[in-house]
Amino acid sequence: MTKHRITRRQALLSLPALAAGSKALAQSGNSPIRVRSLSHITVTVSDRQRSVEFYQGLFGLPIQHRQSSSTGLRIGSGLQYISMAQGGANSRPGIGHLCMTVDGFNVERVTKTLAGHGVSEGSRGPMTRWVRMRAPLTKDAPGDTPEVYFGDPDGLVVQLQDVSYCGGTGPLGSQCRPLEPPPKKGLFCGARLQPFHPARV
Repeated sequence: MTKHRITRRQALLSLPALAAGSKALAQSGNSPIRVRSLSHITVTVSDRQRSVEFYQGLFGLPIQHRQSSSTGLRIGSGLQYISMAQGGANSRPGIGHLCMTVDGFNVERVTKTLAGHGVSEGSRGPMTRWVRMRAPLTKDAPGDTPEVYFGDPDGLVVQLQDVSYCGGTGPLGSQCRPLEPPPKKGLFCGARLQPFHPARV
């Protein structure tokens, strides 16, 4: 059997590759953030009240929360909602961000995990993260809800919060008032829709 000996030169040449491999293994070993659900999508609109009335008129969605510049409309029986955020004078209507929930939400732990995946602290932009302490919802409600945001590689904004988050007050944003029912039943509520049968090829 032939023995293969590695020369000193070959060993030195292999060091950069070994270092790169070790770095890749270290990065792949970073623990992921395990999300539980989609909490909400925030939509920037030009006239918040008009948009709320439009979506309530179509789908009969109750109001889950009222923040200083947004109104959350509950979707389904869980805490999921769509948030209508009032845009500024020069803002364009569109999807502002999406929010996902995690178990045991903790700002330090979440931001540390994001850092381990190359998301650095900074202002809004691709691969950056930031924490916002939400302003008080009313004069009687303290601004005590930390909200974690980050930009993905394309700069699309994602928010991470606790599974109990409802857009309300408190350390987890889980303290919401009772749902406000819509003024009337939505056009799609109770409508009989035809079943969908995929076409056979």
